[in-house]
Amino acid sequence: MKDIIIRSGEVLAHVNAFGAELKGLSMNGFEYLYDGDPRYYGRTSPTLFPIIGRFLSDTYFDGDQWYQMPLNGIAQNRNFAVAAQGEDFVTFVLTDDEETRSMYPYHFRLEVTYQVRDGQLHVDYCVTNTGETGLLPFGLGCHTAYRWPLTEDEAPEDCFIRFEKKEDIGSFNPFGWKDPIFVRDGFRPLEHDLFRNFTRSIYGLKSEWVEFASRKHSHSVRIHRSEFPYLAIWASPDENAKVICIEPCTSIQAGACLGMFDRSGVQVLQPGEQCRKRFAIEPRQ
Repeated sequence: MKDIIIRSGEVLAHVNAFGAELKGLSMNGFEYLYDGDPRYYGRTSPTLFPIIGRFLSDTYFDGDQWYQMPLNGIAQNRNFAVAAQGEDFVTFVLTDDEETRSMYPYHFRLEVTYQVRDGQLHVDYCVTNTGETGLLPFGLGCHTAYRWPLTEDEAPEDCFIRFEKKEDIGSFNPFGWKDPIFVRDGFRPLEHDLFRNFTRSIYGLKSEWVEFASRKHSHSVRIHRSEFPYLAIWASPDENAKVICIEPCTSIQAGACLGMFDRSGVQVLQPGEQCRKRFAIEPRQ
């Protein structure tokens, strides 16, 4: 499926209806996103809905019925419809159908809007419970993959994540393992060995933004994530993989759970109710 290009000023984005996925983000011709090398991670930034992560054995229960849900949910491998489009924005829409209900037995409408404005890429989500009865449980996020390192003439260890506020906070992985101090004084140096215990997830941040940057140059990416209580950070431990994912999420499960309503941070909508969430990616030079 062909990418849609949106732009404003110095910022240009490539987006695709498959998975409502961001495929490229550049400023003045400098690309910030990973190239999607399938040897390490074959995607760039798919939409994650209605779960982030997975269920044990990819199986969960809704009442007495069991269902299978793939890793990171059902949206990332679906073709969204293009609902609206302009020079600087595009809105994608996914609604439930027989296939989605075989994995996720709920009625929903998911809108994902990308808009370039004021030097940032704004990503807006709107989830609607379109059912006449029953609650809609869900999680929402993305799996945005950045180039790591950002340039060819630096090492991965030259890069770091900086937080808006000077905070000390731990991290956890999907299996319950915890690192009590992952961020110290609002700063996290990066190296591939950090990810041998899988994803590092953070909850309880006070910082409105986090920034992926380097000590070798001025290129960086600032992620404005205040509406998303969780932040997942993932990279391959393989040092040949030039990718790091920094993922704002409403929900991340640590440990086993049996149902949608049991997941940490689950959002729940009444019939006809909507939930709107937004974050922004700000390329900097």
